[in-house]
Formats: sequence, structure tokens, C-alpha cells
Amino acid sequence: MTPPAAFGALVLGAGLNGLSTAWQLARMGVPRVGLVEQFRLHHDRGSSHGVARITRSTYSDARYVRLVRVAHEHDWPQLERDSGMQLIHPADGIFFGPPNGDLEQWAAAVASAGATGVERGVERITPAEARRRFPAFAFPDAHAVLHDRTGGVIAAADTLLALDRRCRVEGVHVLEDTRVLGLDPSTDPIVVDTDRGRLLAERVVVTAGAWVRELLPRVAPRLSVQRQHVGYFSLDLPSAETRPGRFPVWVYLGSPATGLYYGLPEFGRPGIKAALHGVGSGSDDPAQHPGPDPAAIARVRAWLSEQLAVPILETLYAETCLYTNTPDEHFIIGALPGYPRVIVGSACSGHGFKFGPLMGRILAELAVHGRTSVPEFEDASATFAVQ
Repeated sequence: MTPPAAFGALVLGAGLNGLSTAWQLARMGVPRVGLVEQFRLHHDRGSSHGVARITRSTYSDARYVRLVRVAHEHDWPQLERDSGMQLIHPADGIFFGPPNGDLEQWAAAVASAGATGVERGVERITPAEARRRFPAFAFPDAHAVLHDRTGGVIAAADTLLALDRRCRVEGVHVLEDTRVLGLDPSTDPIVVDTDRGRLLAERVVVTAGAWVRELLPRVAPRLSVQRQHVGYFSLDLPSAETRPGRFPVWVYLGSPATGLYYGLPEFGRPGIKAALHGVGSGSDDPAQHPGPDPAAIARVRAWLSEQLAVPILETLYAETCLYTNTPDEHFIIGALPGYPRVIVGSACSGHGFKFGPLMGRILAELAVHGRTSVPEFEDASATFAVQ
């Protein structure tokens, strides 16, 4: 497909958010939508790869509780209908931790957003009741448990494939193996220089993940990149007992010293998935691609040994992905100050996948209209603004 002389909209970065944005722009009827990716689509160098992610309503901030409700009710079903694929597989969620952890903050956020109660999705139960409902977990130090019936496993790889196909059906120009060297937001049309030539666009959406710091120096001081180390572990349970519908998604809200751990049922590959949610100091170079850290995987395995009521057998596999973090772990979504035709949608601090199709709609509408049709986002937009 030969690129046009000038794109109606150009999306930089083809991970989940970039694919979602290009799809939504094309659905809106924007002419000549382009999607630029420095690697091949579906690569494993960034944040979007892997077979599975968690979705859930339980959050530390009521604004995200409200936004994920929109994603669950509107945007994920839209993508599933358009693609003809099931992308969210129901799996109850459990959220627990010691008295000195953050559970009460999360419980308060859920209550503030009106999501507390069996009929509304999230129920507070005792550790004893949690052990009865989820016998694979011991809850040795939990003082309470939030049971989230809106939880699920997102088929992450299938989601990227579905978005890729929808983009191509909608006529999006996909430019793979094309590295963006810089952009000049002051020109009309906007100039985007790449290692394969110059591109012009009426509007640009930057969804470059860990590479957004290179493209937009203004936001770089707010961002850090941390490489995450994820393990897959077999348990002494029948395989049917470790799959969605029988085994939960979970988040352990520990103290500052112990950290936040999370995990998923077996899905798409052998073993349950588990990791430590790392948003510490320092920053990793996204251009480097080292393998998983054995010490980090051993730490996750040790945590599982303490928290599960069943033996862990083998460590089956390990992988890495990148978080692009802000200090407060909020997203960055909005126009580049002074340049309303450049929209930034990056830095999801490791909790953005569940919002993917909704994030694409928000970014597309910001690029075209300067505001969105999502009241839950408009009410919170100042929180996410580019500074």
C-alpha cells in the first residue's frame, strides 16, 4: 500500500494503544490513517506482548473504576463484535493483603465509584470465606478480601491480532520496520521524520510506550521505564482447576516493603502467570533486550509458596515486558501543550491493557474533536493531562 502525500491522522507506535487508536480513527471515518511501528507488529520488545492480561473493576482510584466500567460495557464488546472473537474470558478476581497494605484505599475507591456489593460487582469477604471460595489460596496475612466478579483474563495476543485485522480491513496504512526519528508539531501539516523518509500528517497521536521519551522531550522528566520479570508456574492441581472460571485473577496489596504481586490463571500456555508489579526508582533502556532475571523469578516463586495452599511444582517459563511509569502511576492522555493536533497516549504505568479499546476511542476523539464522548474521562481529564 503506497502511503498518501499527507495522512489525515498518523499514529506512532503499534502496540495495544496504537492499534486501538488507528482502528477507532478509521471507524470514525478519518481519511488516510497511518500506523507507524519501529519493529514488526506483535513484537516482544515493548509492553503489549504476551498471551494474557488481567481485567477487573477493583482499583485504588475511583476514576479508573468508572473508566473500566465503560470499557467493559462498551468498547470491549464492540471489538469482540467487530472481530468475531471472544477476547475477555471471565475469571473472578481477589484482592487481599496485610493490614499495613493498601487494601482499604482500594476498597474505598470501589465504594466511591458505586461498585461495592454482590449485585454491583465487588464484595468484601473475610479471609475464612475467601479460603472457602478460593481453596488454592491460603491468605496467611490477609485481614480482608475483595471478591471482584467483574474480573477476567484478556486474551492479549488475540486482542492484538483482532485489532491488526480490523485496521487492515478499515484501510489503515501500516508502516512496519519504520523508526521515527523526530516530529515537528509546529508545522502544518505536521512533519514526522523516519529512517525510511519524511511523513506528513494533519494530526498525530503518539503511543510509543517506552520510546515516548525520545519523541517528546517535554514529557521525558515525568517518565521512567522499568523492565518487569514474569514467571509461569505449574501447581499440584489438575489442569482444569487452574483455568479461568476455576482459578482467579489476583492482586496482593502488600506493604511498601513487600510490594504488590499479581497473577492469572493458566491461559494460552502452561502454568499460572505471576509477577511483582515493579515501579521502583531508576530507569531501564528500552533499546536493550536482556532475558528475565532469575532472582526476580525466584522472588515471585517464594511469594507464591507463602500465599498458596497447594504446592508449586516447576517454574515453566519466564519473560519480560516494559512498564513506562509516571511518579503517581496515572496515565498521560491529552494534547501536547500548545499543539492541539498532537495527542499523547502513553505511560500507562503497567495497568493499561484493560482499557485498550476505550483508550483508542479517547485518543481518536481527542485527535479529531479535541474532546471525547466519554464523561468519565472528561471528568478526570485534568489528572491525565500532558504537563
